[in-house]
Amino acid sequence: MSVLVTGGTGFVGLNVIEALVARGEHVVVLDQRPMPSQFLAALGAKSALLSLEIANVCDANAVQSVFSRHAIQQVFLGAAITAGPDRELSDPQSVLDVNLGGNLNVLRAAGRAGVQRVVFPSSLTVYGASLHDREVADEASTPPVPEGLYGITKYAAERLVLRMAALLKFEAVAGRIGAVFGPWETFTGVRDLVSPLAQITRAFALGSPVVLPVTYPRREMIYSRDLAQALVLLMFAPRLSHQVYNLSTNSNWSKTPEAWCEALGKRFSNFDWRHTTNDLPATIDYYDLRDRASLNTGRVKDDLGFVSAFELPQAVEDYSQWLEASTTYFQIND
Repeated sequence: MSVLVTGGTGFVGLNVIEALVARGEHVVVLDQRPMPSQFLAALGAKSALLSLEIANVCDANAVQSVFSRHAIQQVFLGAAITAGPDRELSDPQSVLDVNLGGNLNVLRAAGRAGVQRVVFPSSLTVYGASLHDREVADEASTPPVPEGLYGITKYAAERLVLRMAALLKFEAVAGRIGAVFGPWETFTGVRDLVSPLAQITRAFALGSPVVLPVTYPRREMIYSRDLAQALVLLMFAPRLSHQVYNLSTNSNWSKTPEAWCEALGKRFSNFDWRHTTNDLPATIDYYDLRDRASLNTGRVKDDLGFVSAFELPQAVEDYSQWLEASTTYFQIND
């Protein structure tokens, strides 16, 4: 039996695959891109647990063909376009096609195949405007008011997944993910809103200047390895009490970009960074300078026992170790 991961060569997909193969699961990866060679090298012998299917989730026949060739029990719906404003203006149709139509193709094939559970990686962006008028966003009481096309399609897809699961008689659960950062994140052509830490990491790897804005706004965050563990918990939990869970780590992330730059400076003697001044524009984009509410994570802790293993110091150390072994990832996959 296998787990299908769509969008498996993307940032979150790669972290989820790492966590799955660590459990000994066989993973079918559906994506339009090949697996990064550095990722396969990092998996070592465990890469034998992967089967790569080069296909587009928007092609319903290709998706059905993947299900016909593999005995799939669980599905992770990782294929998505994380659209920024430029893409919203220039190509909104592709965002709708992938984030809604592509997921629908996979859901229908999953129903025909008799899968057990589908896990949908939703986003804090479904809360949208509600993130800016309160201190804490809660799954039950905070109204979703998505502002951008990414958040709008994530919320629509979240509801689509849960509705189709009810109609097609399989379990489904959505994890609303906080601001995620960590290994394997880079610019892939479908991820416009790359985290500030990945921007810094890429700039260092490519020898570009790193100039930070003066203030990092209040953010809820989660390290990618923590996120992968939470998503795997959702996938294999014997029983789920809810259909939607916030996934984040509520600690003090206020100086995260600076902490990352300081860690890089200690580990790599050729790394330099500074804050912006009137004469020196920022090279790192924080996208939205408004403070955001934290995410109430009581559900995932109480129901599934999820406890973060990576707050800021642990995340910075682990990410630094990964970067030391993977600097060429950005040069090859950029």
